[in-house]
Amino acid sequence: MLAALFGWYRTKKSLAFLRAFIDDSGSEKGDRRLFLAGYLNRADKWALFADAWKEELRAAPSIDYLHMVEAGNFRGQFHRKLGWNEEKRAEKLRSLARVIRHFDPISFQISIDRNHFYEVLAPVSPRGLANPYFTSCSALIAKLAQQGETTGTKGKIEFIFDSQEGVDDDMDMFFDDMMQGISKKARSWIAGRPLFRSDREFDGLQAADLLAWHIRREHEEVGFPNMPMAELLRGNNHIVSEIPNSYIDAWAEHHRQQPGISSVQSKTQWRNLKSEARKLRSVGINPARVTKPGVYYPDSWGIFGRVLELARRLLGR
Repeated sequence: MLAALFGWYRTKKSLAFLRAFIDDSGSEKGDRRLFLAGYLNRADKWALFADAWKEELRAAPSIDYLHMVEAGNFRGQFHRKLGWNEEKRAEKLRSLARVIRHFDPISFQISIDRNHFYEVLAPVSPRGLANPYFTSCSALIAKLAQQGETTGTKGKIEFIFDSQEGVDDDMDMFFDDMMQGISKKARSWIAGRPLFRSDREFDGLQAADLLAWHIRREHEEVGFPNMPMAELLRGNNHIVSEIPNSYIDAWAEHHRQQPGISSVQSKTQWRNLKSEARKLRSVGINPARVTKPGVYYPDSWGIFGRVLELARRLLGR
C-alpha cells in the first residue's frame, strides 16, 4: 500500500522531487484540536496545478485567492455584498476541489489535542517548544519521511508550511536535532529545512487550507455524516496521524525532571536565546551543537536538552 502511495513518484532516470504543502485549522470546541493537513505531489505536477488553480480562481464569480476564513464567514472576497451566497460559495469550492482531484495528490492530516497540550506540556517546556503547531510540524515531517522509507524507494520531499510567526526561527534553529529521532533512511527523504510561506505566494497552500478547514469542521460536527467536501478533498490516498495524549504526558514527565526550564520560558528569554544563536550562525557555528566540553547528554534529552544547554552557554545561566 505504501509503495503505491510513494513509489509511483519515482522516475526511471532520476528521483522525482516532491513537494508537500501544509496548512492548519484549529477548533475552539471540545478538545480544541489542531489539525495540520495538506497534499503531496511531484514538483512538475504542482506547476501544472498552479495554472489550473489560477484559471479556476478567475472563473466567474472570480476571486484573487482562496482563504477559507473568508469563505466560511462570508468575509473579504466572499462578502455577501459582492453577490455571494451559500449556493455560489459551495459551487466555487467544489470547482476548486475538482482541480485538486484532477492532479491526484496524496492527502494527509495530523492532529493534536490543544487543551491537553497547554494544560500538561506547555507549562514545563521552553517557550519555543510550548507550541502545538511547532510540535505538529516536526511530527508531520517525520511521519511522511517514515512513510517514504517503508516503500524501499528513494525520494526527496520539500515541506512548505503556511507562515506562523516565530515558528520558522525555532524550526530553523533545532530542525537537525529534531530529525535525529528518525532513521537515517527516513531523513534522506527530507529535502532540507521546511519553508514557511504565505498562501498568496503558493497556490498549493490554498489547496491545503481548503482541506484543513473541512477536516476541522468535520471533526466539530460530531454525530453527523462525513461532510461531502471533506470526502472529496481527501482523495483516493489519505494518510491520517494523531499525536496521542500519552505522548504528551510522557514528554511532560521528562521535562519536569530537568533543571533550568525557568531560564527559557518567557518571551524575552526565548527572544534573547534566538538572538544569541543567530550571532553564532553568522560566524559559521551551529548553535544547536554547542555543548560544554566533557559534558554528556543522553539521547533521550534530544532537542529539549539542546535548548537548555544552549541557554546556559549563551545566556550565562
